[in-house]
Amino acid sequence: MDRIKNFFRTEWAKLREMTFREKRQYIWEYYKLHMFGFAFVAFIVGSLLNVWVFNPPRQDFLYIAWIGELIPTDRLQNLSEALEIIVENPDRQTVTVFSYSETGNFQMDQGLRTRFSAFLHQGAIDVFMLPRHEVEGGIWQEYLQPFTSVMEELLLLNPSLYARLNLSLSCENEIALSLYGAPLLEYIGIDTSDLYLAMLINAHRFYEVARALEVMFSEV
Repeated sequence: MDRIKNFFRTEWAKLREMTFREKRQYIWEYYKLHMFGFAFVAFIVGSLLNVWVFNPPRQDFLYIAWIGELIPTDRLQNLSEALEIIVENPDRQTVTVFSYSETGNFQMDQGLRTRFSAFLHQGAIDVFMLPRHEVEGGIWQEYLQPFTSVMEELLLLNPSLYARLNLSLSCENEIALSLYGAPLLEYIGIDTSDLYLAMLINAHRFYEVARALEVMFSEV
């Protein structure tokens, strides 16, 4: 502690004997690295505070992975935006509909496969949108759980829609729900003739999926 006091006392004595220009040159010459270091640390701390406290990124209220035929990204973006009506906190939550369909571009497809694998193992994906043959005979079947938990939530939310959609449960072990005729999807330009919704085996957002179904099957 005494060494620190002596240091500041010595520095202050030096500065008192200098002109303003000499002080500026002295401080810049001997403390510029300290100032750069302080500015860098302040920038990092400010950035972290901005991300963690003031403007945290929005979290997925629901994440839907599109599997199947390649589809224009703007249609999936429009679907994401339309489904955001279900979120509880628009400033902090979002709905994502993201395509993992092969594009024919090797590097892009490799990146999609890597992203898909990471999200799958993190439990970040909630449901698939995919054609019937992918549900029944594709590699995804082992990743799916029965759709009954979602239907139980839908029964509480909207009994009339439940009665209508319960007849659309299909495929082995009722692991997929047909989206045929969903007004919102058809309005956006998404073909529903062979489109199903299936729940990931480790997903648990049953209520959120039920709410999304309400929106998909509401009149546009």
